[in-house]
Amino acid sequence: MRQQPLQGLSLASSKAHAPVTEQAASAGRRKIAAYTIHDVAALAGVASITVSRFFNSPDKVSPALRARIEAAVTQTGFVPSQVAVGLASAHSKVVCAVIPSIANSVFSESVQGMSDVLSSSGYQLLLASSNYSMAQEESAVCAFAGWRPAAMILTGPTHSERVDAVMRAAAFPVVETWDVRPNRPFHQVGFSHDQVGYDQTLHLLEQGLRRIRFVRTGLPEDFRAQQRALGYARAMEARGLKPDIVTPAEPDPFEAGAQAMARFALESARRRPQGIIFANDNMAAGAILDAPGLGLSLPRDCAMVGFGDFPLARRLTPALTTVHPGRYDIGRTAAQLVLRLIQQPEQAAAALAHPESHMIATEFKVRASSVIAR
Repeated sequence: MRQQPLQGLSLASSKAHAPVTEQAASAGRRKIAAYTIHDVAALAGVASITVSRFFNSPDKVSPALRARIEAAVTQTGFVPSQVAVGLASAHSKVVCAVIPSIANSVFSESVQGMSDVLSSSGYQLLLASSNYSMAQEESAVCAFAGWRPAAMILTGPTHSERVDAVMRAAAFPVVETWDVRPNRPFHQVGFSHDQVGYDQTLHLLEQGLRRIRFVRTGLPEDFRAQQRALGYARAMEARGLKPDIVTPAEPDPFEAGAQAMARFALESARRRPQGIIFANDNMAAGAILDAPGLGLSLPRDCAMVGFGDFPLARRLTPALTTVHPGRYDIGRTAAQLVLRLIQQPEQAAAALAHPESHMIATEFKVRASSVIAR
């Protein structure tokens, strides 16, 4: 006997279904079209609106009905279409974020902070990596914007002209993270990288060092490291000293640090730097690990400062002086700001004229690598 096909409308189309017979199902063939919310409702013996409430406000569905709907969802493998939900409610439950690197633990902790806040309020985080490329960031931003997310979180204030234009035209909140600079038209959560570079340099200057080098990353679009280099140069020039900024060709941070140390070892002891500030802790680690093999003793021959406070930093010998940038707090604060702007649209509209800036505290961790014996 032929089973009557389940009747129902897809959230996207009412004509996408084809009948499925018991014989076809027993043969292991897949259903031609995905199950709909109406199919789940029919299987659970409840109204479609009850299934919708199960996904959106489960606390408003009785335990008995939740159990029946859960069983139907498990049996069918049904997942609600977020695109259709957005069309029906004119309100997406997805927040998009673009970060420079998924592999870098500096940014992964920020992502965790975003996710913890958003998921607790029923929002999902959709993530893309720019790989420190403005072109890749532009591609991700334009793709995300086309889906009309609830909000978008970007890294830093330096973008292509098209990204800036897309963000200005967006009907959803935009928050820039990891850097705070004046005169930006978007909300910002982060800190001043220029000031961090200045403070790193001042730490060495106050110990009597005068020949100080800043080693940038080999990534041409690592704009935050560039800002710290500017802060370093500002501190040097304020003391009447000439900045010494080096940009390695090697993109791998450990290898770049090792090469910087090899270059240092070949320089005259009377002319080489007394201290080196590396753009990140991994570069400094590469230098510290290679120093003994080059006959160098740190910090006697050269004081070292990093950035990021990676777990490795305190386990090096000597332990690395570095800056802890409040990674998790940046993500958490950005997500909290996004939620407030989403949930209070009247305030979000008013805030466009006066974007908010939220400064996240950094912590300068002085360790053995930069302490000069007197």
